[in-house]
Order: sequence, then structure tokens, then C-alpha cells
Amino acid sequence: MSTDPNPIDLVLVDFDDTLVDTAPRFQNARRALLALMQEAGFADDVAYDVLYHQIDPEKRRQYGLGPRRMEPAFVATYERLCMLHDVPPDTQFSARAAELGRGCYGTPAAFDGALHALQRLVAVHPTVIYTQSGELEYQLSCIRGAGIVDIVNEERVRVCERKDASAFRDTLSWYGVADPAAAWMIGNSMRSDINPALQAGANAILVESADPWEYDMVEPHEPHFHRVPSFRHAVDLLVR
Repeated sequence: MSTDPNPIDLVLVDFDDTLVDTAPRFQNARRALLALMQEAGFADDVAYDVLYHQIDPEKRRQYGLGPRRMEPAFVATYERLCMLHDVPPDTQFSARAAELGRGCYGTPAAFDGALHALQRLVAVHPTVIYTQSGELEYQLSCIRGAGIVDIVNEERVRVCERKDASAFRDTLSWYGVADPAAAWMIGNSMRSDINPALQAGANAILVESADPWEYDMVEPHEPHFHRVPSFRHAVDLLVR
């Protein structure tokens, strides 16, 4: 039984922080970097501004949203702070910053019950794993490592460089969905999951995060979407 009387032609499911717990690795690495920058003598608010508002946007444009940007972003943050304070970089601090960035690599663990919920969803509705990354093979390796392709065939995994309304519409078209109102998006990011789906005319379910990334925290395109505490709850809305 669906939350909507209209038929469901496709359900798109985000990967990172919807099915698997990616955020803590990134968030904790950023916090560890800020602590390291304090150890190096830089004020926390200044280091925060350099990392979040100067360096990371540059590296997102260069590398995309995947973990590959983290090591160069962390090193560049330290170097930018040194430049701003007119002090020479210390190779030991640079190396420690780089190590923190490299710690973001690897397949994250699935949320409790997420894979079983995905099996329930796939048994009832056509389902696509819809994710974004500037590193296609790395993202696919994580999806495989998490056990997703044991549930959803790999031809129904769609990786795009950046999820926006245009990429969402292209994905619907790729899977033969003519009417966006017959599609549902489940994801944790207002910016990358919910708003593009709403802009395209689809339905959306936001899986709320207890520790959201600042980049994801934007206003909804419109108020007509569902909020749930986990992917399992999202599946409960679409499957009875």
C-alpha cells in the first residue's frame, strides 16, 4: 500500500547516509582537523571559516563530493592558515592533516536494518540506487562492498557527478519513467536528494540526519514531502 493513490513506477534511493553511515567519517575528520589547527596555533573560528567556506568549496569544484577531495582540502586548509598568519608550514602538521583526510576512504557500514528494508522495497517497487560522485569506480566499489548489488542489480545503480533537477529528470528518462509524479526519491540531503526531486515534479522522503553536513542544510523547494528518522521508516511509507 502506498502513501499516494497514484502508481509508483520507480523509487530512487540515495546511498551515502541513507543506506550507509558515511557522515561520521567525514564529520569526525573535519572536527579532528579543526582540533589539529588549534594545536598549530590557529583560532577555531578562523580555521572553520577557511575549511568550510574557502577551501572545501574549491575542492568540491575540483574533485566533486567524494572522499578524494578530503586530503588535499585538509592540507590546503593548513597551508592557507599559515599564509594568512604569515608563518611557514610545518611538514609534520601537513602530514597529520593529510592522514586525517585519507581516513575518509573505504566502504562505510550499512545502517541497522537498511539492507533488509531495501530488500522489502525491491520486492514491491522498481528501485534504483541513485548516487553522486566524481569518482565512478570508487563509488561503485563502495556500493558493491556494502552488499547493495546483492539486492539491486548493478544496471539499476545510477552514479552521476552531481545530483540536480536535470540529472534527476535524465535518470527518470533513462529508466523509462515518463511522469515524475509516479517516482519517489528517498535521501538524506535536502540539497541533492529532496529539492531536485521536488523541482522535477516527483515525490520525496527526507531521511533526517542527527548530524547533518552544513552543505546539505538548505531550505526545501516546497513543503510537500515526508520526513522520517531512517530508511526503514521511508520503506514503511511505501510498502505495507
